[in-house]
Amino acid sequence: MAKNRESNFDLLRILSAFAVIMLHVSDVFLQTDDMKVPTNCHFLIMLLHHFARFSVPCFFMLSGAFVLADERNADYKYFYKKSFKNIGITSVIFCVLYVIYSIAKLMAGVFILKMHGTDHVLPGLISVFKNIVAGSPYYHLWYLFTLLGLYLAVPFVIRLAADLRGGG
Repeated sequence: MAKNRESNFDLLRILSAFAVIMLHVSDVFLQTDDMKVPTNCHFLIMLLHHFARFSVPCFFMLSGAFVLADERNADYKYFYKKSFKNIGITSVIFCVLYVIYSIAKLMAGVFILKMHGTDHVLPGLISVFKNIVAGSPYYHLWYLFTLLGLYLAVPFVIRLAADLRGGG
């Protein structure tokens, strides 16, 4: 069965992907005091940063449009199995990688760079694991955790919509 592609959605995905990259790149310039960015460039970077903000809610809406349009996703087992394979495994892998990175960064700060004393290790480790439980093992992974939470509701929403249309 061939899937019908909506070219406007594809264009929106491409524009949003570039805008997310622009958000991440411009954020470095806006939050680093060490970079001596001229005032006129700072304004331009800030302007681009704010214009790129559409991309995050846009990705949420596109995800919703794609998963809610597929009637097969009303089947709990089918949808959750597919979602875990596509998003769950990716989330676990990147969480593990970022936990390892956070711990390595903490240990390097304490033992190599001598930025903190050894009394900083236990609170730092507790903080790393608290962030996992809170759904934010590293600042930009909030998106995956939010998407996982929203995906839990997808079969219910599709069934509810079908019931409201009288097709359930």
